[in-house]
Amino acid sequence: MTHCYNVQHNRRVDPDQMRAMNVVVMAALIAVFTVMVWVVGSNSSAYARADRFSQRSRLPYGTTQTRESVVRHVQSASRAGTIAALAGLLAASCLLFTPLATTPVFLFVVVFPVLIVTGTVSAAVSVRERLFHPAPDAPRIARARALGVGDYLDPFRRLLPWALAACATLALVTVWVSGTGRRERTGEALAVSLLIVAIVAVAAFVAVPILERKVLDQPQPASDTLELAWDDAFRATTIGQLHLSLAFAAWIVLALSVGVLWPGADGPFTGLAAQVPTWGIIALQFVYPNTGRPLPAGLYPEWLRRPVAEGTAA
Repeated sequence: MTHCYNVQHNRRVDPDQMRAMNVVVMAALIAVFTVMVWVVGSNSSAYARADRFSQRSRLPYGTTQTRESVVRHVQSASRAGTIAALAGLLAASCLLFTPLATTPVFLFVVVFPVLIVTGTVSAAVSVRERLFHPAPDAPRIARARALGVGDYLDPFRRLLPWALAACATLALVTVWVSGTGRRERTGEALAVSLLIVAIVAVAAFVAVPILERKVLDQPQPASDTLELAWDDAFRATTIGQLHLSLAFAAWIVLALSVGVLWPGADGPFTGLAAQVPTWGIIALQFVYPNTGRPLPAGLYPEWLRRPVAEGTAA
């Protein structure tokens, strides 16, 4: 049987134990997402999440019909994303039978594509579904000009994925030119893992801008400025989630590359080094929340701009 060794202390790490741990964690994740599919599909959960979105976006419903439309949208997007995550985890469980499952980076390699797929599916749902359906004889309003990504995301959120991608590319090139000695030290499985996530990251950076353009090109049927603001709020969330997918992609490549080049005291991805990718993923989800956040002031109805500005200043 092939064994994994600690390079610096020459201690053997039992691959069967590592595989067993990954099996347990994967089973727990599958169980959690199975329950979540049922939870996010319930009406009570959908109403609660829609109300939180309303509060965090600082957008009132205005009418019962608007609230029902928002609840349906939240429920549909959440259900689609959760089912996609569950399907991705079930598909990725096949990797438990490969040598990759005996490495500490297994979960990062598995969860990373699942996060990308989840964000993509949520975006696809937003493109397919309309938030409002005004009657043919109802008044229609529209923005005076077509909006772009910069109208929905501030420069930091807009440029962060590309900055991470630049750092990841530099780190990946450094791994490549460091020679076979580095690759042998970290192990073949880690090198393969880095190759997998790099390929997925490149695919994400090609596909996401296309999806983003489709989101921006979709019509926004609305009967008043409040409905238009609600549509913009969900657009902003969708675009933010697409940027989150890009940030995830770049971050995982960067974290794995740094792990290859600078392993912890007990070898690659042990101790603090193993926690860095996880904490980065958690931090990025605060940068791009999917639970609502205030819109840029210009996207609010005129009668809401002053209260929102005062609340932001407070």
